[in-house]
Amino acid sequence: MVFMFETEEDAAIAAVISMLLEVSGNPKAGNVDREHNFEDLRYEHFLASSASSFPVFLRATESREGCGELILKAVENSIRWHKAQNVHFGAFLLLIPLLKCWNSKTPEEAGENASLSLKESTYKDSLNVLRAFKLSSARVMEARNFNLLSEETEMQIKENKVNLYSWMEMAPEENLIAKELVGGFQLSVLNSKRIFKFFEETKDINYAIVLCYHHLLSEVKDPLVISKFGLEVAEDVTYRAKEIINSLSGNHEEDIKLFKKMDEELLGKGINPGTVADLMISSIYLALLDGLKF
Repeated sequence: MVFMFETEEDAAIAAVISMLLEVSGNPKAGNVDREHNFEDLRYEHFLASSASSFPVFLRATESREGCGELILKAVENSIRWHKAQNVHFGAFLLLIPLLKCWNSKTPEEAGENASLSLKESTYKDSLNVLRAFKLSSARVMEARNFNLLSEETEMQIKENKVNLYSWMEMAPEENLIAKELVGGFQLSVLNSKRIFKFFEETKDINYAIVLCYHHLLSEVKDPLVISKFGLEVAEDVTYRAKEIINSLSGNHEEDIKLFKKMDEELLGKGINPGTVADLMISSIYLALLDGLKF
């Protein structure tokens, strides 16, 4: 029997599970997981942020508060429980609009409804996202218009009454999260189907997530990598992931070794595709909405 969210609590729990499954996925090339920490960002920080987000997620399903206010509350709630800075800013941007449409019946419907709901946002939502960004100290790509890093952006948002949807439309082409928010969550929907398929084939939820992560990494240039190291390095990461995907034998033990090798390579260089990790969270959430049970 297909399981879909029957209550607001179901959706909020699914969002937390999505965050926990993503950070626990191992090995995910270049990112924090159950075996790898960064100097300033640990696996336990992600666990604390995930668990502490439940009240805000539930509030998102139940209330008429704007997405921006809820994203800000999620960041505020998260940092009360750990000393790290940017843990889940990108994930909150993706999950909150989806949670506000929690009773959608399919991943496609959820993605479309979430994007449509953002058209009804106001400039105050944009201001709250800007505050959440500053609070989380997230790293992002520079944009030509309404740059998160610019001191003038707050005034520009107020003067032009730029809502969240319009702001995300102005983001650089490489900003994958912004594209998801205005484009019906196409990558998240696609990868929710992949996770479902990979799990049905393997009966191993960790392997399904790891396999999907590297498929996505082989197809997109991660914005966080671009912002830290430049476009050429991001392209190299994508090419390396594509090489591995094309080399998979179907033998899980051997394939995991390939993923681990790339993981060690990226970790050694300090390269972490954090946006791909965020997109995995929204993908897992939509797979759970679609009835994934492991």
